[in-house]
Order: sequence, then C-alpha cells, then structure tokens
Amino acid sequence: MSVALGVTSSRERESKLECFSASPENFLTPATAAIKTDGDLGLWIWIMKGDAVITLQCAYGAVKNSIKAYFDRAGGYVIEVPFQFPVNSSEEIGNEFHMALVKEKALVKEKASGRRVRLALIDHVTSMPSILLPIKKLVEVCREEGVDQVFIDGAHGVGCVDVDMQEIGADFYTSNLHKWFVCPASVAFLYCRKSVTHSELHHHMVSHDYGKGLAIESCWIGTRDYSPLVVPSAVEFTNRFEGGIDGIKRRNHDAVVEKGKMLAKAWGTNLGSPPDMCASMIMVGMPAYLGVSSDDDALKLRTHLREKFSVEVPIYYRMPKHEEVAKTTTAYARVSHQVYNKVDDYYKFRDAINQLVCDGFTCARSL
Repeated sequence: MSVALGVTSSRERESKLECFSASPENFLTPATAAIKTDGDLGLWIWIMKGDAVITLQCAYGAVKNSIKAYFDRAGGYVIEVPFQFPVNSSEEIGNEFHMALVKEKALVKEKASGRRVRLALIDHVTSMPSILLPIKKLVEVCREEGVDQVFIDGAHGVGCVDVDMQEIGADFYTSNLHKWFVCPASVAFLYCRKSVTHSELHHHMVSHDYGKGLAIESCWIGTRDYSPLVVPSAVEFTNRFEGGIDGIKRRNHDAVVEKGKMLAKAWGTNLGSPPDMCASMIMVGMPAYLGVSSDDDALKLRTHLREKFSVEVPIYYRMPKHEEVAKTTTAYARVSHQVYNKVDDYYKFRDAINQLVCDGFTCARSL
C-alpha cells in the first residue's frame, strides 16, 4: 500500500468512528491540534482591519498566542471572554460568552465601523483548568450573533468526550489522537464542514495533489510524519476493551469523578466544576496551607511532588479575588484517569499532600 493510500484509509477509519458522524472527505490528518490551528489560520479566514476573533480566557496558551499574532498582523483584535473558576454551571460560561458578543455588536453599531467578529475559537475541553465546555450551546450563540466561522479546538476531545460533528455544528474541529486515543504524538485531524467556500480551501503546503480537494491535498506533502497510518490499529486496540472507546470514556469519567471527590474530601476542599463538566480529567482543590501564591509556586510544587513522592500531576494556580478571605483555595490539581491507572495512584497522591501539610510545608518556606 502506498503512503497516500494508507493515509486515506486512516482518514476513512477516523471518519467512520461512531463519535464523529462525518464524511471522510471532510477530514485531514495533520500533525497536532495546536499546529493545525496555528498553521491554517490564513487559509480559511480572511481578516480585514478592525475584524475580531472571540475566545475564552482559558483557551490554550499556544493557540491564543497564534490567533493574537495573526489578527495583530492583519490589524484585527482579540475579544477575550473572562472565565470564572471554579465553575458552578455551564450556563455561567454560556451567559458570559453571549454577553461579550452582544457588547461587541453594540460597540460596532455605535461606531458604525463595519467591522465584525470573523472567528470564534472555542476549546472543547480546556487544558488548565480542565473544564468540559458547552460547545453546542456556544456554537448556537455564535450563529445567532452573526459570527462568521466557528473553530473548535478539541485537543482533548477524541477518546475523552463524545465528538459528533453534525450535532456540534462548527465549521472546523481539530483534535489530537495521542492524548486519549492511544496514538503517537503526531497524530491529529482537522474536520472542515462543507459550505459554499469548502472547495476554495487548500493545504498550506502546495504539493502533487493540489486542486484535488483539501483532504486529498493533505495526504502527500513530502517528508511529513505519517504516523496517522496507525489509526486503524488504534481503533482495533480500543475495541478490545468492553464497550470500545465509548466504554473507555464512560469508565474514565466515572472513575475520575469518584477519585476527585475522594481527594477533595480527604483535603477538606472542593472540585473545580460540577461532575457533568468533567470528562476524563477533574480539577481538585488543594489545601490552602500549602501556600501556593503564584504560577511559579504551582510549578515548583509539581516538581517537588515528582522528585520526592514520584507523583506527576499538573497544578493550576487560581488568583484569589479581593473579597476572598485568607486561607482560600488557590491551587487545583488536574487529576486524570486512563485505563492503566489504579486506585493506589490516587491514594499515593492523597497521602503525599497530607504528609506535606502535616510537616508544615509551605511554598514560601520550603521551595
């Protein structure tokens, strides 16, 4: 089998997964979700001076910088919607997002500038803090308020949450398959919804198959990494588990919620969101006695846990609000669950934090 045919076969297997509900001609197999978002900005949207992109404050840092750089060069600007954490409900996020678009429309009307929101860039599952966003609702809001195109950054999507392209309704959706679908690090895809401009899209690297459609153009571009050839094998592997990938997702979610609640109870803290806004990751408040007061403290504490206790866990620093009292929770651990995790992994983390608190450890004095 040629490489081009192999990539085409992998793309077809991706599109036929029950969670996708999309046609293979709508799929590309690029490198990573972040690279795909960054690399193709100039291909599928034309920015005029004064145009805007709207995104949430919690968007992935590398992607936020990419869109800011692109829109800055074009004379546009970024609307960053505030993100209140911890989160109480998906309605909170939907309302904030809608309000930001309504304010932007009112401002444009007042100034009679003719500018508009060309793009909405929305995470499916945010990275830090990790929250499952109500993307279907957010896409609907974008349509109602006249946003030109909607791009979903689903880096943590496939294998972690349900991904139904037809139900989501976005113009573009990109996801990695190495995070939750047991593929190598360079396996990802980009979905493009068919539209009046669909035939005008081309791969940013022009090669042998130029003019044959975006999906075919992405198959053979020289010395790229052809790891997407493993997708059929990954599908077969996940099907060995009870319920396949859907069963894996369900068990991961149930397990991570259970372990998150156990940790929060042991530390006398709280979860960062309701369980229905968690996928296979959950944010768990850490004891205020640890004294995490900056992003640097969070990184140092993560390193300390790794080196002293052999525990690896990302830690998010949440800056306290002015009205909050002392000893409020400022650090949240992003706890994950995958098929290889055991309950002892979480007990080990629990006990490590309890020992640090018992020993009087604080970031200010001990790191």
